[in-house]
Amino acid sequence: MYTAHNFDLVKWENLIEEANALRKEIKLVANEYDVEWDETADEVSKEVHKALKKERQKGKKGGRKQKDDEDEDEDEDVNTEDHKEKGK
Repeated sequence: MYTAHNFDLVKWENLIEEANALRKEIKLVANEYDVEWDETADEVSKEVHKALKKERQKGKKGGRKQKDDEDEDEDEDVNTEDHKEKGK
C-alpha cells in the first residue's frame, strides 16, 4: 500500500527520528532555563502554525516572495498582540 501511494517509509522514519531528537533538544534547553515546555500548547499556537506555513512555502518553488512578505507582516501583528497580552 505504501508503494502504491508513493510513500517513502525510510524518509518517514528518518523524519520521526529527527522530530524526536528536536523534542529532546528543546526539552534540554527548556530545563537549562527552568522553563516547562508544553508541546501541546505549541500545537495550537497561531504563531507556530504561521511559522510552519512560512517554512513550507520556502521549500516550494515558484513566485512565493510576495506571499512570504505578507506572512511576515501578519507575524509582526501576532507578535505585537502577544506582547500586549503578556503585558496584562
